[in-house]
Amino acid sequence: MTKIFIIAGEVSGDQLAASLMLSLRARTPDIEFRGVGGTNMLRAGLTDSLFPIDDLSVMGLMEVVPKLPKLIQRINQTVTAIKVFNPDIVITVDAPDFSFRVQKELKDQNLRGKRIHFVAPTVWAWRPERAKKIAAFLDGLICLFPFEPAYFEPQGLKAVAVGHPVMKSGVLEANGSVFRAAHGITEDRKVLGLFFGSRRSEIERLSNTIIGVAKSLKTEFPDLAFVVPTLPRWETHLRKLLGNEGIEAVVTSDPAEKWGAFASCDAALAVSGTIALEIAVADIPHAILYRMNSLTWAIVKRMVQTQFVHLANIMLKKRVVPEFIQDDASVDKIVPAVKKLLSDTSEQRQQKEAFAAIREMLEPDRNQSAADQAADFVLQFKA
Repeated sequence: MTKIFIIAGEVSGDQLAASLMLSLRARTPDIEFRGVGGTNMLRAGLTDSLFPIDDLSVMGLMEVVPKLPKLIQRINQTVTAIKVFNPDIVITVDAPDFSFRVQKELKDQNLRGKRIHFVAPTVWAWRPERAKKIAAFLDGLICLFPFEPAYFEPQGLKAVAVGHPVMKSGVLEANGSVFRAAHGITEDRKVLGLFFGSRRSEIERLSNTIIGVAKSLKTEFPDLAFVVPTLPRWETHLRKLLGNEGIEAVVTSDPAEKWGAFASCDAALAVSGTIALEIAVADIPHAILYRMNSLTWAIVKRMVQTQFVHLANIMLKKRVVPEFIQDDASVDKIVPAVKKLLSDTSEQRQQKEAFAAIREMLEPDRNQSAADQAADFVLQFKA
């Protein structure tokens, strides 16, 4: 029996890990999973999560510091559980603040399991010296983007680019008309998608701005409809926030409706992150916004080596999607950009042409899914 301990630290990682688990089991039915994960991983075969995945969903220096004692406790708890389980392979998925500390501790204690990380740290954006550091304690690295392995292989770390799982997620086959019909949105109405993010800190910092943009646009487009795809834990909260401001919106957390909800949108406003790349793949013209703790931003701003935030802009090396970061994340600045996305066909066309190029870059091998390629890579390390 092959024993794998697998850890994901947030929703996007939970989805990546679940897909990888299913592909691994298809190749090696005699496999046992233990680890930390969410609902997707539990459905994919994780017997139980060592602790709630939300404990690891932290982003930003000032956000991490208050939770350091708990984070350290969870690191120690995880390392102990791995020692008891004695797995053949330990896979960490994203959440580098936690994942790398666990993997380094396993290396320091000379445990036998091979150490693999899924989702390369963005060394091309900031702190390139991390490539050498993580090569010292990892055996393998699974990358999402084709340009990433070249940063790590010269450091002696075996790496593979598998493409992005979103390409095989069903997003490209989604039917927006079916979603509209199910929710009473006629085909002649413009629909703006509002994507609030998955972290509590994002919703707390950005919901007022997103709602402010929606209210302003509603005065200019009285027939504008709003669709809000979100997670189950935020559905009631967002519905209440929107309702309190008099905004009627279709708020859905049904996984079966996710891509249909995306496809129903004419344009979108989204919190920066994985969701923004999914929106680009779904071919929806959009803008992004983000705001973090001011001290965190002051530090990050000095370290970042790329001029863009959105992965689509970074990959294309030009600003295609409007970005409203920190002080620019204001209603007055965002509204004109989103208004243009709803009414300017040339702006829409420019983004859609760019998104076609992104989809090409995210699927290097159309004959095999990213999860299958990742599984093949992992099983190379099986003793």
